Amino acid sequence: MTVTIDLPKEIEARLVSEAEASGVPLRQLVRDVLIDHFEETEDGHLAESRLRDRQAPITAQQLRKKLGLEN
Repeated sequence: MTVTIDLPKEIEARLVSEAEASGVPLRQLVRDVLIDHFEETEDGHLAESRLRDRQAPITAQQLRKKLGLEN
């Protein structure tokens, strides 16, 4: 899939500079930045979901028993 976007000159310059400094083709750098953004966003959503669905706390002894680690 090809996407074309208009970037402010300063953002374009930063992308080109980063690509040149890292030796990564500009196309790959943009792809990597987008993937990182999506992963961070998904991680944030997952963390928020887990905070909403928190269960009552349990003790270490209860956890060991639940995991079958205690006789």
